[in-house]
Amino acid sequence: MVIEFKVTLSDQDYLHFNWYQLSNSAAGKRALLSYRLILPVILYILLFVLFVIDSDFKIIFFAAIVVTIMSALWVAFSKKTTFNIMKNDIERIRKEGIQPYNKDAILRFDDEGIHAIIPNFENKSKYALIEKIAVTENAIYIFISAIQAYILPVTTFKDEAEKLKFLDFIELKSNVLREIKS
Repeated sequence: MVIEFKVTLSDQDYLHFNWYQLSNSAAGKRALLSYRLILPVILYILLFVLFVIDSDFKIIFFAAIVVTIMSALWVAFSKKTTFNIMKNDIERIRKEGIQPYNKDAILRFDDEGIHAIIPNFENKSKYALIEKIAVTENAIYIFISAIQAYILPVTTFKDEAEKLKFLDFIELKSNVLREIKS
């Protein structure tokens, strides 16, 4: 059996893949947590220093309210801020003339493995190399290492039945169960 897809990736597809990686890998989760907590920690340290050097209750109380509000806003919006930073980085890289991903590819899945064909390059991977199959609302990611994956946007499939048939096929060949993420 041979299944073949012509895949066209957009910046949005690549952005969603990077966001998935960041928010689902152990290192990415630690980085996000650190990013979310660093400003509140610094602000509360400054508040403590203010408390040590100035004993005026009104100033410390007002500063505590401001620090708490700023910290809450930072934690609430840091996820969106991180996403926007990633988006801007991709746009900047593209403006510099660098394509961070292969826009057009043909992915062929046969009995032997996965064949990725892009202009001037062909890559073959055996199904045994598949570490994870992640299914999101935007795409299917077939990971062959911790940071490398074949990306199949949902627009690649004609309908949900074709997508499910493909997932059954890839699970059978790789012996890796799909993970469904939102």
